Amino acid sequence: MDDRARQALEKLDALNIAYDYIEHDAAAHMDECRAIEERLGAMVPRNLFLTTRRQGGFYLYVLRPGAPFRSGDVSRQAGTSRLCFAGEDALYDHLRVRPGSVTPLGLIFDADDSVKLLMDRALRDEARLIFHPCVNTASVAMSTRDFLEVFLPAVHKTPVFIEVDA
Repeated sequence: MDDRARQALEKLDALNIAYDYIEHDAAAHMDECRAIEERLGAMVPRNLFLTTRRQGGFYLYVLRPGAPFRSGDVSRQAGTSRLCFAGEDALYDHLRVRPGSVTPLGLIFDADDSVKLLMDRALRDEARLIFHPCVNTASVAMSTRDFLEVFLPAVHKTPVFIEVDA
Protein backbone atom coordinates (compact mmCIF):
# COMPACT_ATOMS: atom_id res chain seq x y z
CA MET A 1 0.00 0.00 0.00
CA ASP A 2 1.21 3.47 -0.87
CA ASP A 3 2.55 5.38 2.16
CA ARG A 4 0.18 8.32 1.57
CA ALA A 5 -2.82 5.97 1.47
CA ARG A 6 -1.63 4.28 4.65
CA GLN A 7 -1.34 7.66 6.38
CA ALA A 8 -4.83 8.68 5.24
CA LEU A 9 -6.34 5.44 6.55
CA GLU A 10 -4.40 5.73 9.81
CA LYS A 11 -5.86 9.22 10.27
CA LEU A 12 -9.39 7.89 9.76
CA ASP A 13 -8.68 5.06 12.21
CA ALA A 14 -7.23 7.47 14.80
CA LEU A 15 -10.41 9.56 14.52
CA ASN A 16 -12.59 6.45 14.94
CA ILE A 17 -14.25 7.12 11.59
CA ALA A 18 -15.95 4.03 10.20
CA TYR A 19 -15.27 3.52 6.51
CA ASP A 20 -15.47 0.93 3.76
CA TYR A 21 -12.24 0.45 1.80
CA ILE A 22 -11.79 -1.11 -1.63
CA GLU A 23 -8.90 -1.42 -4.06
CA HIS A 24 -9.57 -1.17 -7.79
CA ASP A 25 -8.03 -0.30 -11.14
CA ALA A 26 -6.86 3.30 -11.45
CA ALA A 27 -9.84 5.66 -11.55
CA ALA A 28 -8.64 9.11 -12.57
CA HIS A 29 -11.82 10.37 -14.25
CA MET A 30 -15.41 10.60 -13.10
CA ASP A 31 -16.70 8.07 -15.64
CA GLU A 32 -14.28 5.51 -14.17
CA CYS A 33 -15.80 6.08 -10.72
CA ARG A 34 -19.31 4.81 -11.52
CA ALA A 35 -18.40 1.20 -10.72
CA ILE A 36 -16.88 2.36 -7.42
CA GLU A 37 -20.12 4.15 -6.55
CA GLU A 38 -22.07 0.95 -7.26
CA ARG A 39 -19.73 -1.18 -5.15
CA LEU A 40 -19.73 1.18 -2.18
CA GLY A 41 -23.28 2.55 -2.46
CA ALA A 42 -22.32 6.20 -2.22
CA MET A 43 -21.28 9.21 -4.32
CA VAL A 44 -17.79 10.03 -5.57
CA PRO A 45 -17.59 13.84 -5.67
CA ARG A 46 -15.42 15.76 -8.11
CA ASN A 47 -12.41 17.32 -6.42
CA LEU A 48 -10.80 20.35 -8.06
CA PHE A 49 -7.58 21.97 -6.90
CA LEU A 50 -7.74 25.67 -7.66
CA THR A 51 -5.74 28.82 -7.18
CA THR A 52 -6.09 32.52 -7.82
CA ARG A 53 -4.51 33.74 -11.04
CA ARG A 54 -1.51 35.07 -9.13
CA GLN A 55 -1.38 31.93 -7.00
CA GLY A 56 -2.06 33.95 -3.88
CA GLY A 57 -4.25 31.25 -2.38
CA PHE A 58 -5.14 27.60 -2.92
CA TYR A 59 -8.56 25.99 -2.75
CA LEU A 60 -9.89 22.46 -2.83
CA TYR A 61 -13.39 22.46 -4.29
CA VAL A 62 -15.53 19.37 -3.66
CA LEU A 63 -18.70 19.19 -5.77
CA ARG A 64 -21.28 16.81 -7.20
CA PRO A 65 -20.14 14.84 -10.25
CA GLY A 66 -22.54 16.49 -12.70
CA ALA A 67 -22.50 19.97 -11.21
CA PRO A 68 -21.03 22.69 -13.41
CA PHE A 69 -17.87 24.51 -12.39
CA ARG A 70 -18.39 28.20 -13.03
CA SER A 71 -15.26 29.94 -11.88
CA GLY A 72 -16.87 33.36 -11.53
CA ASP A 73 -19.74 32.09 -9.36
CA VAL A 74 -17.46 30.00 -7.15
CA SER A 75 -14.92 32.81 -6.78
CA ARG A 76 -17.61 35.31 -5.83
CA GLN A 77 -19.13 33.00 -3.21
CA ALA A 78 -15.69 32.15 -1.84
CA GLY A 79 -14.87 35.85 -1.55
CA THR A 80 -11.72 35.64 -3.65
CA SER A 81 -10.38 36.80 -6.97
CA ARG A 82 -11.02 34.64 -10.02
CA LEU A 83 -10.10 30.98 -9.49
CA CYS A 84 -8.44 28.76 -12.05
CA PHE A 85 -6.88 25.31 -11.98
CA ALA A 86 -3.65 25.06 -10.01
CA GLY A 87 -0.60 23.31 -11.40
CA GLU A 88 0.56 19.78 -10.72
CA ASP A 89 3.55 20.90 -8.62
CA ALA A 90 1.37 23.02 -6.33
CA LEU A 91 -1.07 20.13 -5.99
CA TYR A 92 1.69 17.81 -4.86
CA ASP A 93 3.30 20.42 -2.59
CA HIS A 94 0.05 21.07 -0.71
CA LEU A 95 -1.87 17.77 -0.76
CA ARG A 96 0.82 15.25 -1.81
CA VAL A 97 -1.35 13.89 -4.61
CA ARG A 98 -1.15 13.85 -8.39
CA PRO A 99 -3.86 14.73 -10.93
CA GLY A 100 -6.49 11.99 -10.98
CA SER A 101 -6.05 11.40 -7.25
CA VAL A 102 -7.23 14.76 -5.87
CA THR A 103 -9.00 14.18 -2.57
CA PRO A 104 -9.88 16.02 0.63
CA LEU A 105 -8.07 13.24 2.49
CA GLY A 106 -4.91 14.92 1.20
CA LEU A 107 -5.68 17.78 3.59
CA ILE A 108 -3.82 15.77 6.24
CA PHE A 109 -0.66 16.93 4.45
CA ASP A 110 -1.58 20.63 4.46
CA ALA A 111 0.70 21.33 7.41
CA ASP A 112 0.80 25.10 6.92
CA ASP A 113 -2.99 25.28 6.57
CA SER A 114 -2.70 27.03 3.21
CA VAL A 115 -5.55 25.26 1.40
CA LYS A 116 -9.10 26.51 1.89
CA LEU A 117 -11.95 24.06 1.42
CA LEU A 118 -14.94 24.89 -0.78
CA MET A 119 -17.84 22.46 -0.89
CA ASP A 120 -21.00 22.12 -2.94
CA ARG A 121 -23.82 22.78 -0.46
CA ALA A 122 -25.88 19.89 -1.88
CA LEU A 123 -23.28 17.34 -0.72
CA ARG A 124 -24.42 17.87 2.86
CA ASP A 125 -27.58 15.94 1.95
CA GLU A 126 -25.68 12.84 0.84
CA ALA A 127 -25.58 10.02 3.40
CA ARG A 128 -22.08 8.89 2.42
CA LEU A 129 -19.24 10.16 0.28
CA ILE A 130 -16.39 8.31 -1.41
CA PHE A 131 -12.84 9.62 -1.67
CA HIS A 132 -9.53 8.26 -2.89
CA PRO A 133 -7.05 7.84 -0.02
CA CYS A 134 -4.46 9.94 -1.90
CA VAL A 135 -4.07 7.31 -4.65
CA ASN A 136 -6.58 6.53 -7.36
CA THR A 137 -6.28 2.75 -7.05
CA ALA A 138 -8.31 2.63 -3.85
CA SER A 139 -11.39 4.33 -2.42
CA VAL A 140 -12.99 4.81 0.98
CA ALA A 141 -16.63 5.52 1.74
CA MET A 142 -17.59 7.26 4.96
CA SER A 143 -20.61 9.02 6.31
CA THR A 144 -20.92 12.63 5.26
CA ARG A 145 -21.50 13.47 8.89
CA ASP A 146 -18.16 11.94 9.93
CA PHE A 147 -16.45 13.77 7.08
CA LEU A 148 -17.95 17.14 8.04
CA GLU A 149 -18.02 16.85 11.82
CA VAL A 150 -14.98 14.69 12.63
CA PHE A 151 -12.46 14.64 9.78
CA LEU A 152 -12.59 18.29 8.73
CA PRO A 153 -12.25 19.71 12.26
CA ALA A 154 -9.32 17.33 12.85
CA VAL A 155 -7.49 18.83 9.86
CA HIS A 156 -8.52 22.36 10.86
CA LYS A 157 -10.87 22.96 7.94
CA THR A 158 -14.21 24.69 7.91
CA PRO A 159 -15.77 24.42 4.47
CA VAL A 160 -17.21 27.39 2.63
CA PHE A 161 -20.42 26.02 1.17
CA ILE A 162 -21.04 27.00 -2.44
CA GLU A 163 -24.53 27.21 -3.93
CA VAL A 164 -24.24 25.43 -7.29
CA ASP A 165 -26.88 25.87 -9.99
CA ALA A 166 -27.83 22.59 -11.61
